[in-house]
Amino acid sequence: MKPGPWKVLSTKDVFKTAIFKFRIDECELPDGRIMPNYYVIEFPDWVNIVPVTEDGKIVLVEQFRQAAGEIHLEIPGGTMDPRKGEDPKRAALRELAEETGYVPSDIRLVGVHQPNPAMQNNRMHTFIGFGCRLLQEPALDPFEDIRVVTKTIPEVVDMIFSGKINHSIVVASILYALPTLGFSLPGSNR
Repeated sequence: MKPGPWKVLSTKDVFKTAIFKFRIDECELPDGRIMPNYYVIEFPDWVNIVPVTEDGKIVLVEQFRQAAGEIHLEIPGGTMDPRKGEDPKRAALRELAEETGYVPSDIRLVGVHQPNPAMQNNRMHTFIGFGCRLLQEPALDPFEDIRVVTKTIPEVVDMIFSGKINHSIVVASILYALPTLGFSLPGSNR
């Protein structure tokens, strides 16, 4: 039988914070089986941006990630503000400026993907910012501790394949961006 959508029979909110909600759904599968407890974390949509400077380097942010217990090299990004009805492009521009101080002359959406569709309901909107220039001081959130670095596109690709960049959302977003940046991976048809 081909997989199909599940019917939600009931849903129960378990826990709610300012940034996510945790719920349990009871679902009926297409063949009639009942899944009594399917756990879902509801997040607002996220954005990130691959910022490319006028000289062709990618602007990255280095920060400690408490859950992993490691320092990660990432592209700027964050949560869209649902209270303000913020659109993805505006959120990407805001996150870039806040985290790095860089501002692009052109911004383009390159993909929308789902960070973890097995447990999360949100989407990641990935942009490329071209012609990025450092125009202001970063305006970090109270508990952000970020170092800004720039790398060439080949350096970033090498860092992905060597595992130095291993945040899966960042890896996926950069891979979405590579064709638009005129970079193709060895053996790819793009």
